[in-house]
Order: sequence, then structure tokens, then C-alpha cells
Amino acid sequence: MATLALGCLIFPKLFLRKQKFFAKRVITPFESKMFHRLNEAFPEYYVLAQVAFSALITNQNYKIRNRFNRKVTDFVILDKTYNVLVIIELDDPSHIGKEKEDADRDEMLEEAGYRVLRYTSIPSAHTLRQDIK
Repeated sequence: MATLALGCLIFPKLFLRKQKFFAKRVITPFESKMFHRLNEAFPEYYVLAQVAFSALITNQNYKIRNRFNRKVTDFVILDKTYNVLVIIELDDPSHIGKEKEDADRDEMLEEAGYRVLRYTSIPSAHTLRQDIK
């Protein structure tokens, strides 16, 4: 028994299950500021963050679905009947050099009938209300 206890102390990794999954933040600090601004600007609407493209668009063709099935949009604004009013992308510095990818993403969503707005900084509540009219 003492040998087993000593073994546990010396070689704990042999006796403990290795963790495979780890929690992570849903949105970045920059995105959380935008989330609050969107809620301030649109108290009458629902603001969703980190919505999968597959919740917004579909296609019967597997190869086409593969183009979007792992993509996520930053924010979706829904009206009170849960219809999408607008999709909002917040482009931080990590988007520099990815303009073509961003345009392709927007094109998919726009082809499905959605309006996409992109911001590189957090606009005022007034500006957001003007843009989304």
C-alpha cells in the first residue's frame, strides 16, 4: 500500500486522467465591448454572439457546406420575432491581410439574403442605429 502511495506521489501523471477539454472565453474583451454597445443601441432586439454559419445558411451539397460549416460570425441582431435584421463583424487587427477571406464570408451570407456590416472599431450607439435602419 505504501508503495502505491509513493508511486502516486512520484508519478502522478500515470494515475491521473489527462484532461482533453478546456474552457475558453466565448468572446474576446474587444468583442465584449461591442456586445454591450449593441445591447445599448438595440434594447428592443436580441443580440447573439458567436453564431455558427451553419445556423444561418445551408446547402444540400456536402462540398459547399464544408466551405462554411466551421465559420462563426461575431454578432447577429434578431427582431422580436427572431428574424435576422443584420449580421455584424468586428474586425480587429487579426483581420489585416484577410480581406479576401472576409469578402468571401460576407458573400456567402449576402447570397443567403443577409445584410452584413463590418466595423474596425466600436461605433457609438447612435452610429449603429443609423447604420441598421
